[in-house]
Amino acid sequence: MSADDLASKLSQSGIPQSSRSTIINSIIKHLLDSAESEGKGSVNNSVATGDTSTTVADAADDIKLALSNIGQLSPGHPLVQRIQRDTGIQDPQKATQYTQQTLSAMKEHANENPERMRSLFRSLRLGKEEVKDQGQNSDGSFLHDGYDSF
Repeated sequence: MSADDLASKLSQSGIPQSSRSTIINSIIKHLLDSAESEGKGSVNNSVATGDTSTTVADAADDIKLALSNIGQLSPGHPLVQRIQRDTGIQDPQKATQYTQQTLSAMKEHANENPERMRSLFRSLRLGKEEVKDQGQNSDGSFLHDGYDSF
């Protein structure tokens, strides 16, 4: 499942079509960033990396828990502010409303299609790691002449 598939579930929500996928991606990135910064590996490790020792049910539970733990949304919530930045939505009330609607759809989808939701998280996590690793040589260094000192 791609973010576009989930975005189509939001077609009756009033969220502009051009913003739907961006909002979904922003929510997932917010969850991954939050788990990373708080040292909580459940979303990052079991859901996104494809750890085969983790069952789909466990991964789905991790996703549902992460989505539920976002808490009460308001215009000052970091996720709503991220949605505003990423989509360019100026109205904080609309950004809050769209974020809430998208979260609800994502929770519903995590219940209905846990493997597809896990796949969506995994693809965004892997894409994030690719961006982070760009510029590194195979040995992990950033210098391209083979030397890691100046």
